[in-house]
Amino acid sequence: CPPVHQNVRYVAVKKNMPIYLICYSQEPQVMQWYKTAEDREDLSVLDQNTASYHIERTNSSINLTLLRTSSEDSGIYVCDRKGVVQKEKLHSCGTELRVMGTSSIKQFQNRNTLKDAIIIIQSILLVIFISIPILFFLEKASDNKKSPEEDHTYE
Repeated sequence: CPPVHQNVRYVAVKKNMPIYLICYSQEPQVMQWYKTAEDREDLSVLDQNTASYHIERTNSSINLTLLRTSSEDSGIYVCDRKGVVQKEKLHSCGTELRVMGTSSIKQFQNRNTLKDAIIIIQSILLVIFISIPILFFLEKASDNKKSPEEDHTYE
């Protein structure tokens, strides 16, 4: 990695939560944030403050604050020198951000109902597969007891 240090390599946040990414550098004035993704070749330059993110420079760092994260914010955030135009020119020490969606109450209820149904089906199958061999064994044992009584020897 170049003489920069980002605070984390991977981070996951809930939707609508803020996230703070910090890049420590000896020359933060010539550094900027870039956003990319593993499956894309394009590169987004994050250099102007917007409604969705804020960039702040100090003497030793450049900080990126994503204010209300959404699924579109998922990607790899890399702090590198200004003027990088190709993804291949970026160093590989970025921070991967994954924004996790929030489920609604209805989705939670549907998942719980599905889990309950699976547990009931598993219980029924367990009873069936345990009781059938036991019934066969008991039937066989009762057949063995009956046969000596019915076995008559005539002289």
